[in-house]
Amino acid sequence: MNGKHFNVHGAPPTFSTEDEIRLLQSVMKCGRWGFPMTLTDLRYVAKAYLDRKGICVAKFSNNLPGPDWARSIIKRHKNLVTQRIATSISKCRAEVSPTIITEYFDNLQGVLVDIPPQNIFNYDESNLQDDPGKKKLIFARGTKYPERVQNHSKTATSIMICGSASGTLLPPYIIYKANDIWQSWTENGPKGFPCCDQPCCARGSRYNRTPHGWIDGLTFQDWFFLSFLPHAKRLPGKKVLIGDNLSSHIQQEVIIECEKNQISFVCLPKNSTHLTQPLDVGFFRPLKQAWRCTLDKWKSQNTRIKAIPKASFPNILKIALETMDNYGDKNSVSKNLVSAFRATGIYPLCREQVLSKLPNDNENNSEILNDTLTDYLKSQRYGNSDENAKKRRKKLYVPPGTSITTALIGLENILEDDGNVEDAVLTLTSDHESDHIVDEEDDLPEYTEPSDENIAIGSFVLVKVQSGKRKSTNFVYAAIIQDKLNNGYRVNGLKAIDTTRQSFKIVENDLFTVDLQDIIALLNTPKIETSGNRVRYKFSHSIDIKEA
Repeated sequence: MNGKHFNVHGAPPTFSTEDEIRLLQSVMKCGRWGFPMTLTDLRYVAKAYLDRKGICVAKFSNNLPGPDWARSIIKRHKNLVTQRIATSISKCRAEVSPTIITEYFDNLQGVLVDIPPQNIFNYDESNLQDDPGKKKLIFARGTKYPERVQNHSKTATSIMICGSASGTLLPPYIIYKANDIWQSWTENGPKGFPCCDQPCCARGSRYNRTPHGWIDGLTFQDWFFLSFLPHAKRLPGKKVLIGDNLSSHIQQEVIIECEKNQISFVCLPKNSTHLTQPLDVGFFRPLKQAWRCTLDKWKSQNTRIKAIPKASFPNILKIALETMDNYGDKNSVSKNLVSAFRATGIYPLCREQVLSKLPNDNENNSEILNDTLTDYLKSQRYGNSDENAKKRRKKLYVPPGTSITTALIGLENILEDDGNVEDAVLTLTSDHESDHIVDEEDDLPEYTEPSDENIAIGSFVLVKVQSGKRKSTNFVYAAIIQDKLNNGYRVNGLKAIDTTRQSFKIVENDLFTVDLQDIIALLNTPKIETSGNRVRYKFSHSIDIKEA
């Protein structure tokens, strides 16, 4: 008191301040490499440290510090560490190394010489789901199951977005999942501000459809020639178009037109869009926040409609863009685009913007941990590039960051291998390996909301079955609708025949009756494969079953 006593109150600490910092630095290093630890992990690291030094602490059970110790060390060093909710990235994304990013920027640097920001574009496809998501609401204290009555479905509509480094957004290109398109689906969509309001974009958004609901080769050509190219032709000088390395995007007609109009077509490194794609990094998140807010208001006014009618989608998207633009100091659409290009190091060109987000293996390990931990973390994150590498036929190597020319898609550059000439492709990601499809938030739904209207005889469904003495165990099976009854449906069960849960066979005499409420989802029609007398059904995606 009064500045006379400087000792820490209570029992002397088990670890010195230097030891605690050393432990936490090891934990921090693991977090930077993408393998963060829990409080339990921290306790076991401390136990291993004590065991290695031959120290036995009586108050610790089996030399393992308790949960209170772990919480207190975090509190004592809150200027160094904190607990955060972590998001997961896939292993293939984690393998994007500083070497890959450096090579990409080395190539990009030459392409972007003397090109103004209004001539640098990024395009990407995403989808908007028919679900406003969770929201904080007011309930009585102690409410066990807070719920809100609001219709939603698992459907989603794809959109192609393109914007420039100067903050100009082209009108979205909308792709419906359908075989035909109706005029009412193309009315009252985004047109003019906050999108480009110049004569090149005077028609506003364009609309298309595909059977699967996302962009393919033909729809990409349509977007390029009718949405992007008129805007690019209006701009003087060289232009750069940056996007995913999807095979459907790299077509000879598109590349030829790019060369005619001084457009450099640049691919991003594979699996790196979470770091290098401006729209992914700084645009889609605020757009989807505005979309969910707008959708929530729309559903509050249209309580009887189960899913968004396609005729209503364009106007909801238009309002969402206006909501996004009015956020904060307004002009947020333009500001987000400018910030996104800056955050990805494209304009102004700065590779450190991306490299700083990757773990650094040049730290002073004597102060943190020995080289063994660093090597282990590197192997866990980046893996062995030679191990289990997929062998592909007839590919061209197109370094990320360089522009693609017609010479690169000519037959003279094809690597020799067995097979037909028609199999020749660029070193690109297949459409089904698209980053935005893999992403959890952007995952296109495989299931359709079931209803009496869309369930027919022969439909493939996912059904819930309760079993056990007290009906306490829930199983989920794939099945085929055999007949419609007055009080439900008669179905024939299917059984998975591989570990991927994509291939199924019919189980003979496995007939049972289910109610509509027991049907979880309507599945897409699988591909039928035959071998002799055997028939199997193969779905394009894994089915979420839980078989007995």
